[in-house]
Amino acid sequence: MYAEGTAVSSALARLFGSANGGEALPLSGIRERASKELSQFASLVRSELAPLGIAIPPAISFVSCNHCALTLENEHPQRDAILGWLEGNDRVAKYFKEVEVLFELVRAAENAGEIFPEDSCFHIGLTSAGPVAYFDSHRCGE
Repeated sequence: MYAEGTAVSSALARLFGSANGGEALPLSGIRERASKELSQFASLVRSELAPLGIAIPPAISFVSCNHCALTLENEHPQRDAILGWLEGNDRVAKYFKEVEVLFELVRAAENAGEIFPEDSCFHIGLTSAGPVAYFDSHRCGE
């Protein structure tokens, strides 16, 4: 396990640069890109839900775990309509995963060598104040 953690740390150092500088992609650039992609994801979702008469508020919370499809986490008055829209919507699911990968890179770089709980899943919340992305525990329903 130590060798694996060292390999990950080394790969992250090559990607983001080491503490003493060097030519690499700065972590701030990945953060900016993650934030931009999150905003674009939120815009895409809002534009696709608007014709269905689904607006924010109330907030909408999406989650995807290993071995789970993208789904709605929270109770929402239009939950069934949102789930119907989400089902088979490969474009939104793919975009969600792209945003997730960027946030995973940031999380891994900021916490190099740390092992995250298996039930730690990526969430995107769409609120009237804007989108929010975070990692939290989640149990996928069977």
